[in-house]
Amino acid sequence: MKIKLSSILKTVGFTCAALLCIYGATVVLRDKESEYKYADFFDRADQIDVLFIGSSHVINAINPAVLYGEYGYTSYNMGGHGSVMQATYWELIEALQYTTPKCVVVDTYLMNKDYQYLDQMYEDSDEEDRATSVAQLHLNMDCWPMDKIKVAAVEDLIADKEIRKQFYVPFHVYHNRWEELDSNDYKALTGTADRNPLFGAEMRYGIELTPGIYPDPEDENGLGGHTVGEEYLRKIIDECQRRNIDVMVTFLTCSASTEDKRVMDSAEMICEQYDVPFINMQEMGVVDLYTDLNDTGHMNAMGAIKATKCIGQELSEIDGITDHRGDVAYDYWQQRADEFYGTIYDMAVDSESIYQQLNYLSGAKTVSSIIYINDGSQAFGDNEMQRLLHNFTVTPKIYHTDGPYILINDVASGQFYEACDGEVLDGIKTSLGTVHYQPVEHLFRLFYTDEDPETNLLYDDSKSDYDIQIITYDAASGEILSHNYYKSYGSNYTQE
Repeated sequence: MKIKLSSILKTVGFTCAALLCIYGATVVLRDKESEYKYADFFDRADQIDVLFIGSSHVINAINPAVLYGEYGYTSYNMGGHGSVMQATYWELIEALQYTTPKCVVVDTYLMNKDYQYLDQMYEDSDEEDRATSVAQLHLNMDCWPMDKIKVAAVEDLIADKEIRKQFYVPFHVYHNRWEELDSNDYKALTGTADRNPLFGAEMRYGIELTPGIYPDPEDENGLGGHTVGEEYLRKIIDECQRRNIDVMVTFLTCSASTEDKRVMDSAEMICEQYDVPFINMQEMGVVDLYTDLNDTGHMNAMGAIKATKCIGQELSEIDGITDHRGDVAYDYWQQRADEFYGTIYDMAVDSESIYQQLNYLSGAKTVSSIIYINDGSQAFGDNEMQRLLHNFTVTPKIYHTDGPYILINDVASGQFYEACDGEVLDGIKTSLGTVHYQPVEHLFRLFYTDEDPETNLLYDDSKSDYDIQIITYDAASGEILSHNYYKSYGSNYTQE
């Protein structure tokens, strides 16, 4: 009897240990991308007032940290890379099991896609596109627990029963990730794995200097008939209205093709039928195509700030959406907002390129700047440079001069000052001090403060051949943060 009991205990112990090992291996090996994106969604679901749904256009264009910092509204960016409307629909259905938002904002990019199954797409789609489409769905789908809704979603989106298994049992896909594992994979065992710091959004920091401009459609018939994408937009609106959730429909700015413009027309017609607002940011002029895109299809962080502020203004018209700033229960949201603006601060002080630095200086809340361009600089013939300076002022003088040119953007006072050619600036009060500027000759100019008249901030004999200088200083204290020198060669700029 003792032998039998001992054998049973050993068997039970071995089985438990084996199951524990299998569970641990499953947790470690599974891809963390979906968990990374949605960790804060599950933790903060009861505090979310707005859901943003759509494709990567949404991921890169709407920043919930900015929405909270500017308006105090809580939101989550549920967008998925390559997420067609039917995938977006199921993303919403899954999310509504955990949260009841006051408003859902759905973007209509990719609404022209007229196929049901992501693993089949069109008849002429190649296998690589189909595989990418399936792989992208994992971001939207892996985080949700296995239940009847997930089964319904997978069956609606994936035709091949073998491929469906990837979503029912993710270990089926990720069991061979051993060589990719890093410390974050093991942190998942203790619940301390990294998480998205922007409530589902992803910011990009490049600048697309040459976006494509495409003609408008020759007619106003939209997509010209029924598409699967249109069907699922209707289902999203129906679902929201059935639950008494406000819904807004958008088309977010990108380098829109003629086909994209047909999508806009169709989206507007559907919104008119349902009496819901359609925000066509492409036509609003909120986002500058020449400074606010990371690439032709996606916004950069500065574009996202502008787009998010625009959406925030629209949301302010909806009853029940509350400004939570100052409420200690929402301190986590404020922390994330502060962290993001800290990133913009860092980019404004020192970036990889002059275009990037100028872009983020125009949006930094706590960094002031002095931008000096010497006469003869090739920057005066650089349209992209002029557009970036336009972000600081309404009609910058750089459009009308061959130099020299100076711009002071004093964030604390909310004032900017310009001078070009032989103009001087005298007794300008800034947080840096009371400043004076006077051009003297090609390689010499005076720029000093009353507080330190012996220091000529714009002259360094060892850097006299650098034709552009950018000085940044703290908006509150006036402390100089950086002094960057750039030299122009054709359309390129090298930094000292």
